[in-house]
Amino acid sequence: ILGIDLVGMVTSIDAEGTKECILRSPGLRLRHWIEISRSLPRGAPTKGLDVILPSRFNADQGEVEIRGGKKIDMSTILVKTVEENVGEEEEEWDALDQEEVESMKEISSALNVKAIDEVDVENYPRFLIRDFDAVKQGQRIDALLKALLPASKVVFEKQKADKEKAKVAAELREKREMMRKQQKERDSMSARNLGLGGQVVADTF
Repeated sequence: ILGIDLVGMVTSIDAEGTKECILRSPGLRLRHWIEISRSLPRGAPTKGLDVILPSRFNADQGEVEIRGGKKIDMSTILVKTVEENVGEEEEEWDALDQEEVESMKEISSALNVKAIDEVDVENYPRFLIRDFDAVKQGQRIDALLKALLPASKVVFEKQKADKEKAKVAAELREKREMMRKQQKERDSMSARNLGLGGQVVADTF
């Protein structure tokens, strides 16, 4: 649901001697994480789950790192949310769509990766759990689930709502099309009846 295709542990560059859990998510974008975070408890990203987005996805401000556990300070982030993008030129949205298509290719290519060291994760959007080596091996899956489930639930509920909206919209289109056809048939029948009526009147004279 969160688009994670690679998971692995790497040595931390910030805290010497510790290891971090890296979860690569090629399709993750800053605008996505902002929208997800708004729907989480207290409107803040889950504590212990950080997000890093490389500079190539944020040309105006370089690499962006969002720490979990506190609300995102929008005053320090240059990004437009979905609502703020209303009115933007369609070409820009087409570019974003193409960008996400390319990210799906990255996810597919991950099938051939045997170790996270084979990939330059610094070039990709990713989730980060610090000091992961401090978590006992038998508890690491539970730790990952605890960190990821809140955001996953938000995305799942959003997808569910979108599917329901799409279903309602499809049903509405079908009803409108049926009504249009029925009206066309009634109009055609009325025209035929008027034609026959005119013929009967003419025959009486």
